[in-house]
Amino acid sequence: MICLEIIAEVTSEDLAGVYKEVAETVGVENAYKIYSHFKGLQLMFPLKFYSKEYIMQQICSEYNGKNVHALARKYGYSESRVRQILREAKDEIV
Repeated sequence: MICLEIIAEVTSEDLAGVYKEVAETVGVENAYKIYSHFKGLQLMFPLKFYSKEYIMQQICSEYNGKNVHALARKYGYSESRVRQILREAKDEIV
């Protein structure tokens, strides 16, 4: 395990490959935590950050009958996908 004193002295410029970019985004200490937890693994991050269930809940609770466009922009979905989510939620209730 790397001594935490060393981490305090390191800058993002001192890191290898993708860790440099990670450290520039979240800081060296957090980059080290990510490294410690996932080292040796290949990670792929989904395009969507929130779960389908969360999005469905939020869209349904915020929908006022007229704001499909605003919800689509807010959550990064197309208007047709927002309408589909609303239909799916309605079908689950019935």
